[in-house]
Amino acid sequence: MDWILEHWDDVLAVYGAIVVICSVIVKYTPSTKDDEILEKVVKILDKFSVSCKKKD
Repeated sequence: MDWILEHWDDVLAVYGAIVVICSVIVKYTPSTKDDEILEKVVKILDKFSVSCKKKD
């Protein structure tokens, strides 16, 4: 757990990169089934996301 807390920014960066890469791949495929799956995954992850503002 300590590792996750220490590297939280890195974890979020990797998560963002994975979502972007999957989005590009999904848009290039002719099937709409994968579009629907990615949309559901993103909606679920959006429910768990929070907006954090660093204090100065």
